[in-house]
Amino acid sequence: MILDRILCPTYRPMLPIEHARVRYFGDVMNLLLLTALTGCAPQDATVSGDWFAWLAANSSATVENNTLDFDGATAFECSGKKGWDPEVCDFEPGYIGPPNGIKDNYIGGDCPMYNAEENFNPDDGPCNVSYGSQCNEKTLEDFAEQCAELQTLENNTWIVDDGYYGLTGDIEPWRTEALLNSEGDLQLTVHIDLGEGEDFRFGFAVDPDFAPIDCLEDENGDAYVAHRDGSNWIDEWSEDEDGNRIYYLNTGAYQHNPFKGADTWYLSDDMLSGYGFSKFSSEELSSVPANYGFYPDDIEEPEMSASFLAVDDHEMPNLSDYDARVEELCERTVGAACTHLSVDNDGDGASENDGDCDDADAEVLPADCPDTVDIPMSWADEFVTVLGAAKNGEARFEHKIESNKWRPIDSTISGLDGWMEVHSSWVRLEGGQTIADGENVKGDFQVLFKGEEGGSRVLVRGEFDIEALREDRWGYEILE
Repeated sequence: MILDRILCPTYRPMLPIEHARVRYFGDVMNLLLLTALTGCAPQDATVSGDWFAWLAANSSATVENNTLDFDGATAFECSGKKGWDPEVCDFEPGYIGPPNGIKDNYIGGDCPMYNAEENFNPDDGPCNVSYGSQCNEKTLEDFAEQCAELQTLENNTWIVDDGYYGLTGDIEPWRTEALLNSEGDLQLTVHIDLGEGEDFRFGFAVDPDFAPIDCLEDENGDAYVAHRDGSNWIDEWSEDEDGNRIYYLNTGAYQHNPFKGADTWYLSDDMLSGYGFSKFSSEELSSVPANYGFYPDDIEEPEMSASFLAVDDHEMPNLSDYDARVEELCERTVGAACTHLSVDNDGDGASENDGDCDDADAEVLPADCPDTVDIPMSWADEFVTVLGAAKNGEARFEHKIESNKWRPIDSTISGLDGWMEVHSSWVRLEGGQTIADGENVKGDFQVLFKGEEGGSRVLVRGEFDIEALREDRWGYEILE
């Protein structure tokens, strides 16, 4: 491992020379050295898939440093915070909309205006008198129409908090590093060349042996160890994963106290199965953990109804509405992929996804239903159909729901019993594998990242195949 770090540091390959210049002996030696170093970049895993990035125009370090070419990006300018400044006769700094009328790859924007002298010289007066022929009142109406759908999103409201550059690409790594670290976690890091000498790296770490336990006491006073809440968590989470083992990247997850919304309860360390990390050029990001409620950033004290509670009273829980609340949350977040929407409940041969608008009445058939049904957009659909997280017509983002119905409900509202959770970041390992030094490990992943200091979002979705997992022989055995 140390030898790898010496011989193969995380330098990027040099870009092709774009212009001629005088080269001295030291330059040539440096070039040869860099070529040798980058030539031995490790490839511990075969990784493929897609990535998507939405970089905040006014808070992303990558945008601020101007390290990437955004000419081919989709520019979202629907915040209403940046536009034409008549006093200086120019667009405000940070505006990323089109300069003069509707353009391809732009959503939203503003129009320039002339001053009384029909020019853009602020010395001749403020530029707020008249529009030009290419960008005018009708254009502003078109901009508003483009932004209307973004402004109606329920969960991904961040897209109208700032201007955003939308980028996408294939996961084609120039370097991958896979190891079993000193804490026993499976860790995979992937490096992707963004061009312009910039690197996009993302990674995740999951605990293959994750299984929260408690030390309990039986009726005779003897101590014994048991799975917390009576079952193996990974077994429960993986029940509907087609034989795969799913590990949620839930580090950082929290709940708001339903009775005092300003109070937050973070999951304890022994309840955390994984974490994701990323650096997109200059910007650091972390994986988005589980949601235990609809907690917008601008609401410091959410009401009780914002929490994803399947029962209202933990002291006297009523389970009769549990399944209905899970289904309601699934429709709100996952959408048409919810299992219950493909079930024929009334035996008439059609489910809701087949067009049965009343699946509780066998007398009502799809032919009796309207041709189109106004179904609210799910949180997943917001990403796929509005923000563009799709490739070749295939959705590349989804949410997963955990009902936690298997957990015994105690008398306290804290904890996970009686709560539902919505996930956007996870790693799945193929079932039946041994996660150990030298073993072949396969799986897939979806990780949604959020900027540590800015408003950017990055999504990765793909598969990996680690030919021979390496154990980290240079880590500490105990990290406290």
